Amino acid sequence: MSTFTKLLPLLGTGLLSLAAFSAQAGCPVKGAIQIADMSWASASAIAHIESTIIEKGYDCKTELIPGETVTTATTMIKKGRPDIAPEVWSSNIAEQLAQGEKSGAVNVAGKVFASGGIDAWWVPRYVVEQYPDIKSVKDLARHSELFKVPGSDKGRFYNSLPGWSNETRSTNLFHGYGLNEHYELFSAGSGAALDSAIVSNYKRKIPIFFYYWAPSAILGKYDMVKLEMNDYDPANDACNAEANCQTPIAGGYPVVAVNTLVTGKLKQQAPAIYEFLTKVSFANDTVNKLLAWGEDNKAEPKEVAEHFLKNNQDIWKTWVAKDVADKVIASLK
Repeated sequence: MSTFTKLLPLLGTGLLSLAAFSAQAGCPVKGAIQIADMSWASASAIAHIESTIIEKGYDCKTELIPGETVTTATTMIKKGRPDIAPEVWSSNIAEQLAQGEKSGAVNVAGKVFASGGIDAWWVPRYVVEQYPDIKSVKDLARHSELFKVPGSDKGRFYNSLPGWSNETRSTNLFHGYGLNEHYELFSAGSGAALDSAIVSNYKRKIPIFFYYWAPSAILGKYDMVKLEMNDYDPANDACNAEANCQTPIAGGYPVVAVNTLVTGKLKQQAPAIYEFLTKVSFANDTVNKLLAWGEDNKAEPKEVAEHFLKNNQDIWKTWVAKDVADKVIASLK
C-alpha cells in the first residue's frame, strides 16, 4: 500500500471536518429567514435593508413576505413565522406583544426609530413665516380664515385616515381644542388623497392644516412645521382614545415606540443576527430623506435599500462587525 493510499482515510476525515467547519461558519439557520415586507414605504425599505445585510453579511437566505402590524405579530406569536418584523408600531398591539414576550415567542430587539413614531398636526413653513404668531394648535383658532375652502365659512382640518387607530384620538383632540367652532373636520379618505392635497396646496403656496406622521416621504420633501400641543398625559388623555368620549380634552399624542420584532426561535438559533437587529436604529430625519429620495426617483424598495447602504455607511456599519460590513460593501460594488 502506498503512502498516499494510507493517507486517503485521513484525508477523507479531514475533508469532512473542513466541510463541517464551513457549515458551522455559514448561516446557522436552515432554510430562509422570513422578513415581513409591510405595506408602507419605510417598513418595506427597512425590510430590504435587513434582508441585504443578512444575506450578504451573514450568508443566510431570506424571504420577504407581505405583512401588516396586527396579522404579522399574531402569526409570529402563534406560529413562529415570519422571523422578523422590521417596523412594528407597538401601541397597536400592546396586549398581544406583552403576551408574546412573556411566553418567549417573540422579542423586542430594539427601537427601529430612535425617537419613536410621531403623530402630529402640521402647517407649511411659508404659513408660519407669513404669520409668525402661529406656533401651537391653540393659535389656529384665530387664523381659521387662512384655511377656508370654497363653499365653507370655516377652515379645513385634514384629519387622520379612516380606520387608523389614531383617527379617534385625532378627532377627539380636534374637539378638545375647540377647533370645531372654527374648522370643519375633513377626511381625505386615503393616504394617497391626503398626500395629493398636501402637495397640491404646497406647490401653490396655499395654507393647509393637516395631520401627518413621521417618518414619511412628505416630511422629507416639504418644509413643514409641527404645531405645539399640550403634553400627552396617559391619565388625562385616556378618554381621547375612546370613540364615544364625552369629555375630550386639549391634550397631545403619545410618542409611539416603533420596534424590531424577532421570534424567540431566531434569537436562539442565530444570536449574531439577533444582536445585529438590536442595533438597527434610524433617526426620523434620516428616514424622511431616504423616503423622499425613493419617491423622487420612483425607486422600488430594493433600490431604496441599496441607496441607503451605499450612501449611509456611517450609520449601518455601527450595527455589525467589520467582517460583516466588508462583505456587504463588497456586494454593493
